[in-house]
Amino acid sequence: MTVPLISDWLTTWNVYYAALVVLAYILFPHCIELLRTVLALFLVVILLYIHQSLRSKKRSKRCGSSGCPSNFAQSMGSSRPLLDEIERLTQRKVGIEFGGYEAQGKFDEQEASPLFSKLPRELRDLIWEFATAPFEDETEEFETTAYYYRPGHTARLKTDIAVLQTCRRAFLEANTLPMLQAEHSYYYHRAAPDGRDPAWMAKLTEHNRRNFGHLRLFAQMYTIEGLNANTGCLRDKFLKTPVVPGDFQPRMLHVTIRHTDWWNWESEQPLYLQDGWVRALLNSPDLRNTQTLKLELETLDYKIDQLNPILERIKSFESEEKETHLINGKPAKTVFVLTGEPTIHNWEGPANIHDREYEPYAGMNTLKYHVVTLTWKLRFPEIPNAFVPELRRAPRIEPVPSSDTEANSYDDEDEWDGDFNDMFDERPTTPVPLIQRAKPPVHTSKKSQTIGKRENEEWRQDRAQYRYIRLVSREVQLESQRQADMFEMARRRQFEDWSVEGLVKRWETRWQAEGALLQFADRVSQSSDE
Repeated sequence: MTVPLISDWLTTWNVYYAALVVLAYILFPHCIELLRTVLALFLVVILLYIHQSLRSKKRSKRCGSSGCPSNFAQSMGSSRPLLDEIERLTQRKVGIEFGGYEAQGKFDEQEASPLFSKLPRELRDLIWEFATAPFEDETEEFETTAYYYRPGHTARLKTDIAVLQTCRRAFLEANTLPMLQAEHSYYYHRAAPDGRDPAWMAKLTEHNRRNFGHLRLFAQMYTIEGLNANTGCLRDKFLKTPVVPGDFQPRMLHVTIRHTDWWNWESEQPLYLQDGWVRALLNSPDLRNTQTLKLELETLDYKIDQLNPILERIKSFESEEKETHLINGKPAKTVFVLTGEPTIHNWEGPANIHDREYEPYAGMNTLKYHVVTLTWKLRFPEIPNAFVPELRRAPRIEPVPSSDTEANSYDDEDEWDGDFNDMFDERPTTPVPLIQRAKPPVHTSKKSQTIGKRENEEWRQDRAQYRYIRLVSREVQLESQRQADMFEMARRRQFEDWSVEGLVKRWETRWQAEGALLQFADRVSQSSDE
């Protein structure tokens, strides 16, 4: 039940108080004035509680399966301990259905709203995009002399997601747009307050990673020149967790080299750029699921003649064709292609960068910056003008198997993919024979000593055979015990799986009956893939 607001108490106080004071005077004529007032107040509290309870029930009934947007975030937060307990018992992550098709029947169609009944989906998408577009928060502006201050980054970037909390249908239609439109900036040295780091990306859900849009990288030369085209090298700058297929595939990567990122910019040294890291960007397997690659180079206006040769050299670079996608079950090659002419824009900033005076800019109030941007698009050489994002195959690093590991070894339970019953059907069933240790013969007389030499030799041979049989018997017993333990563990795991599946089905049935959007993570991924 929702706690009554103060305004709710005040609006009903006058009516209830006037009626109940009269009722108290009638029911308790012999009580003193103070007692009548206390009793009247007590009755007012009880009736207000009943009144608010009835209002809450009516409100929940009116919201129905569409859910009350104002309570959506609160209910998710309050139910977090319960979700944690469900995840612990079922050993599965609990997620939310994000698609309108999978959530059909679990939300109100909102036919009374012109937004949904009159406007087509294409126009609504434009409205959602405008409402969830990132913007610069004027209440958190950056210092104009800061290293990271520049057009588009004059204040902290924020995204307003209030529209997602209005109703379930709006949430299902627009929940991917905040991540798709947001610009997430990584700074390698001299970071802005809103800069991201690998720890932040590691906390993203699978849904947010799948809808990751604009990734921006501000890097000084010494941090990016070590980049190479090996799998995972570029990814490590943004995400340092173990590689999982599909965990790093931004739709756009925007690399910016600012004026203060060039080598020896403080002493006005000539511009210098190594070609290796630019070629690595074009050939990196980590970017073969990225639609757009941008390289932005910034310098001062009087250094344009130094920048132009570098631009012409980069424009001549060609990306390697690599088989990275599957189309109709066959490998398809991709390549980055330079599109159009470079875009140019200019802007002005203060000469005292980071509130410091530099000798080359002595006597200058402002610096004029010249910015050139090169853009590459991912293309399929064998399919001109085609882009197939649904069939992309995420790059991955395959673990190298150990050379001393046998293919059919059962020492590691996790490596066994077959049926335990089949394996145990072939286990030895012959009973282990009972072996009795032989005793050496005893010879007392001289006559028997001659004969006893041969018997002693036979006894030594029997003893050696006994030791061998005993060793084999012990190995057979250990092997039988090990297989029995594995068989018992397999049965126990099978029983636990049955128990977990039953618990999972009970929760899914309950969520389905309640019209909730909750689902277990594996069910969510399967429904989204379909």
